[in-house]
Amino acid sequence: MIPGEKHKNGIAGHLFQLFQAFSLDVVVGSLAIGFFAVQLLHVHPNPWWWLVLALSVWVVYTGDHLLDGFQRKQAATMFRHRIHYRFRYLFMVVLLLAALSAVVLTRVFLDSRIFQGGFALGLAALVYLGLVYLARKRGFYFQKELVISLFYVAGIWLAPVIWQGSSFSYVLIAGVAILFLLAWAEGLIMACFEHEYDSVDKTHSFSTFYGLARTKKLSAVLLISALTFSLVVAFSKPVFQREFILLAVLSAFLILLLIFPSFFKQKGRYRLLGEFSFWLPFVLMI
Repeated sequence: MIPGEKHKNGIAGHLFQLFQAFSLDVVVGSLAIGFFAVQLLHVHPNPWWWLVLALSVWVVYTGDHLLDGFQRKQAATMFRHRIHYRFRYLFMVVLLLAALSAVVLTRVFLDSRIFQGGFALGLAALVYLGLVYLARKRGFYFQKELVISLFYVAGIWLAPVIWQGSSFSYVLIAGVAILFLLAWAEGLIMACFEHEYDSVDKTHSFSTFYGLARTKKLSAVLLISALTFSLVVAFSKPVFQREFILLAVLSAFLILLLIFPSFFKQKGRYRLLGEFSFWLPFVLMI
């Protein structure tokens, strides 16, 4: 534990705090969305893909947290930024090993097209993180919530789409588009709840750059659009009704964060509901 950091709920609460700070909740959520993708497209994934997906998502999110940590170092107000800076050398070594492992596993066990696409995405993510680091010194904002959502969705859907092999269908496009809207909205909502911390740390987010009011309005538009599209597809394509009703429920969960901000701000409930909403696709396993 970082000196001076206490958690009211004891050891269990602190372990859960670390679970979130290390982005493991995001990683599990990405696996759930990956499960949704393979179910929707009726493909049978290579077992190694799950590990590659988990490693890739963790690398991108950890890289972003390290950059945030370097912004304010030990003075950072957010726990995940402080702990990433405090153990920065360990994180950088593990991040490098995780990235190399993902590349090697993809090259050895997965389709060459997945390797090429994944390598391109990884290179783009590396360039993006580098630009973010340089731009922060000049006060420029690179639309983090939007870009990371693009990487998140593209990274998850890349392999399932290649395995499917057929042309883009209405259902595929709808599934990808809705999940992109949800991922982007969730990032914006997190920025709203963490507006004060980011303002103190001078960490750029959509909320600090464009204001809380605009961020909330955009989040609402994205979520209402996702909810509407999900219901339209669910009732126009009965064979996929279960999958798109689930996306509608996910949209509704995130809308609750906008309706009851005071309740969800207490004890960090907003992050609990925000990230764990993306675990919902595991319901499809039942």
